[in-house]
Amino acid sequence: MNRLNIIDLGLTEYQRALDIQKTLVKKRLDDSVTDTLLLLEHPHVITLGRQTKPGDVLDNSMPIVEIDRGGSATYHGPGQLIGYVIIDLRRKGISVPTLITKIHESLIRTLSELDIKAERKRKKPGIWIEQKKIASIGLSVRNWITYHGFSLNVDTDLDKFKIIRPCGFDSQIMTSINYNKKKKHSMEIIKSSIIRNFVDVFEYYKIEKKLKASYSN
Repeated sequence: MNRLNIIDLGLTEYQRALDIQKTLVKKRLDDSVTDTLLLLEHPHVITLGRQTKPGDVLDNSMPIVEIDRGGSATYHGPGQLIGYVIIDLRRKGISVPTLITKIHESLIRTLSELDIKAERKRKKPGIWIEQKKIASIGLSVRNWITYHGFSLNVDTDLDKFKIIRPCGFDSQIMTSINYNKKKKHSMEIIKSSIIRNFVDVFEYYKIEKKLKASYSN
């Protein structure tokens, strides 16, 4: 299956985005939609994945949502690009490890275009710039349909990570594109790069883009 639907949701509340994902998973299962990449930002929120440990949340001043993705605690907020990935693994012919590798590769290629050398680290999830983490990945799979996905710090307020132990690490490990480059890169430029690299790495040949205003679940 080589068709990809791309939906730009803009700034979207976490629960609303989760509801959209679950609807798309059902529709993908009965083949009423194609594979889909949701791109968006969230208002300030902490999400707790399945591997969250006691003590990972240091401050309860922000909305907290327990969810069924992999990984532990992380922060989402304005300036962070979220990509939720709805893919039928069987029809695409890839495994979960291959999916994760391809998401990593898409992010690394985008960062390379900005002259940022990023990499994966053994036993450390996400994407790293030397000893700093710039992107996180957490996924779920239901009946071979994926959801949840990745977060890439573009112009994120890194101080917000101080209220958690992001993915079990000290908050000081977090960085962002604009902090690392000491200049502003627009979210639209990053989105365009992510789309281009995602399509190339996953070998989609036909894409359809939709805006938030044209999408309903």
